Amino acid sequence: MMHVYRPVLEVLMQRGVQDPYTFLRPSRWADLPEPSTIEGVAEAVPFLLRTARDGLKITIFGDYDCDGALSSAILEATLLRLGATVDVYLPHRDEGYGLSESAVHRFSRSGTKVLITIDNGINAAGPVRLAQRLGMRVVVIDHHQIETRADTQAVWSDEFCAAGLAYMVSSALLQQSNLAMELREAFLASLSRLAAIASIADCVPLAGATRTLTRLGLAELSRTSHAGLRKLMDLGGIMRAKVPSAEEIAFRIGPRLNAAGRVGHPIEVLRMLKARTPEEQSRMALELDRLNLTRRRLEKEALEELTSMVNDREQSALVLYAAHWRKGLAGILASRARERFGVPTFVLVHDPHTGMAVGSGRSIEGISLIDALRSCKAVLHRYGGHQQAAGVTVAVEAVHAFRQALKDYVAEHPAPLETPSLQCVDLDLSAVTPPFYEQLRAMEPFGIGNPVPTFRVRAASIHPRTEKFVTVRQGSHELKARGGGSFGREELGTALVALNGSSATLVNFVPDARKP
Repeated sequence: MMHVYRPVLEVLMQRGVQDPYTFLRPSRWADLPEPSTIEGVAEAVPFLLRTARDGLKITIFGDYDCDGALSSAILEATLLRLGATVDVYLPHRDEGYGLSESAVHRFSRSGTKVLITIDNGINAAGPVRLAQRLGMRVVVIDHHQIETRADTQAVWSDEFCAAGLAYMVSSALLQQSNLAMELREAFLASLSRLAAIASIADCVPLAGATRTLTRLGLAELSRTSHAGLRKLMDLGGIMRAKVPSAEEIAFRIGPRLNAAGRVGHPIEVLRMLKARTPEEQSRMALELDRLNLTRRRLEKEALEELTSMVNDREQSALVLYAAHWRKGLAGILASRARERFGVPTFVLVHDPHTGMAVGSGRSIEGISLIDALRSCKAVLHRYGGHQQAAGVTVAVEAVHAFRQALKDYVAEHPAPLETPSLQCVDLDLSAVTPPFYEQLRAMEPFGIGNPVPTFRVRAASIHPRTEKFVTVRQGSHELKARGGGSFGREELGTALVALNGSSATLVNFVPDARKP
């Protein structure tokens, strides 16, 4: 049995990890739960297999973000492998979030017999009823919180993102197919890459089965032969044959995939994944990169304006509305504002189709957005999402009332003063050895539900080394760490150093931190 270093063991104990040895060892495919344990899988899979065998037309209706596009790609690839007749429809952001009655009519006219909604639909009671009246069978695959549940066959879990659920459904479908085991395993391994990217990009907790699937998928991503994915990683500066970190996916791959839905059309992601030749895959990856550069420019301009709108830095929550901001930037602006001001934030824009304000919100740890929105529902037209990210539609004249209602909720349900991500574990620099770093790396992927650990080095001194790095000394031992408040992009994540009396607080480390 491996020796777990005391600081690592204490971090895991703080997080309620009962078996640190299993947590730190490499994940195995057998560690994933049986798909049949997920609500609705046992009923949906036989039906979808019959639909594929009978040749009935299936339409997959996804979402316009990274999770929606990748979950749709996973389902489409699996159903095509089973011989099904499949179309995928990803809406433009201007069409609004979720299944609409106009979309249902479009699918009916195209001859759709089975409609699968993925990353949306659990709350779309009206459109689902319409689809059923028009002769379609509807299967909902979703992870969003249930407000008004659609009365139809549904696969639902809040443990996974939509792409994770799509992977589990695909696994169940292939288990019951005639595909040879070796081919099935290779095919599922390729799908896990997409589920891993989406799990990180969609900000779901990287714990339990989602952590297992993400670890497996990131390892597969490091070995990918898909020229488009390879090009995206090259553009993001991710070393070849190296397993990407969650941070690299979140800041370098996710934004390029999300850019299609923000300033272009999400179908561009599917086209890159499905392109037949390596040259075409690479060309489409470069197009996604170009869209991301456009997104960054527009975001910078909007963020400067947004920042100027926040006069009171003591706000407990923010609801910011500007009619001219792009709808596709609302979520990322909310994320940036949340990071800058440290409070739950909603960014709203004008929807020319409805005349209402629509937008997205991002929360801080300890405050559930979906619970907050439930408390505000009297002033909202529509809402949905999960704890850390959500979307809303509200009448323009009700924006002020929504702002006040959100502030009231946060005042009554403040975030804990100390969350697990802020707890420190004492570290002796004499323990900072290669095996210690290996165990830190084994704690990846870091993110929501598994934050970067924080270590406190007592009786330490900090000395400037370069503009970006400092040396932390404790007796005869020292390490190099990134100073200031900026996060690095090194192999092991980040190193944030703050001097507090005779203690230095360290958040992870750069790879060569043990070197003098």
